[in-house]
Amino acid sequence: MIEIRNLSFARGNDLIFKNISLEVKHGEMMVLKGANGQGKTTLLSNILNFLDPLEGEIIYDGRVIDNAISSKYFLYIGENNFAYDELSLNDNIKYWLAVHNVNFSQEVRDKSIKFLFDELNLNKKFYQLSYGQKKKLQLLLLMLVNKPVWILDDPFNGLDNKTIEKIIILLTKKLENNGLILISSHQDVLTLEHKIFQL
Repeated sequence: MIEIRNLSFARGNDLIFKNISLEVKHGEMMVLKGANGQGKTTLLSNILNFLDPLEGEIIYDGRVIDNAISSKYFLYIGENNFAYDELSLNDNIKYWLAVHNVNFSQEVRDKSIKFLFDELNLNKKFYQLSYGQKKKLQLLLLMLVNKPVWILDDPFNGLDNKTIEKIIILLTKKLENNGLILISSHQDVLTLEHKIFQL
């Protein structure tokens, strides 16, 4: 379970949010809603221990979240560039899995790629992909990295309806397996049960 207790965050003299408290249990999904600039990504960065809050605390399964807990239990997919442009897709995938300390079979990788892409040339360089293809490649991590908590920052942005439906299938399976999901999104595309927190 993730518990946020009276969390406040400021950037310089600007108070981004104040006294936020929420709770998400395993087997649940929470969607953070709010217009751009309301602090959704900042709140996720606090949870991931990328940023230190002004006040309050964030707990995961009874322990205050630090870098070790975040790295071990959380899979984060954000909006920022996450790959090396000049590397092939195959080399980027190998790099991501090494970072997450994952051993995988080529069969699992190929089945996962087929689920998301139907077909993909792994010898292509990352910069050769469209924005939507880059997003889909990033979401491949959901299928290849097994961590109990998924933290997804605007995961549906730039994706077509068919791909969104596939991602919803992955989210559904994660919840069925007692996973915990936190999503920030400004799109109303989710068709499965979830909590909403409005920023």
